[in-house]
Amino acid sequence: MKKNLINIVNCGDEIFASLECNGRRLASVKGSGFSSLDAVRRALLDLAGRYVGMAVLTVRNCTQGWRDVTTLATMRRPAACPSIGTMPRVGAQYLIPWAS
Repeated sequence: MKKNLINIVNCGDEIFASLECNGRRLASVKGSGFSSLDAVRRALLDLAGRYVGMAVLTVRNCTQGWRDVTTLATMRRPAACPSIGTMPRVGAQYLIPWAS
């Protein structure tokens, strides 16, 4: 029988976590006081703000010696992105500000 491994976070554990999208680090945290992996994930998403696409969440529990890597996808529109009907046009194509 295969055992399910569950990574547990305790409030006193030293945590290092980062959120990266397309090779760019959107947010990172280092410290203790997190009560769960979900609390770490929420903190990173709050710090990262809005992003579009697939992101990689890496959580390292330095106290217990484990690392967890998870992918997160979002389709939330970046705050600076205007609606599609008001985007500036360049030639025959739309200019997408967050794609560059």
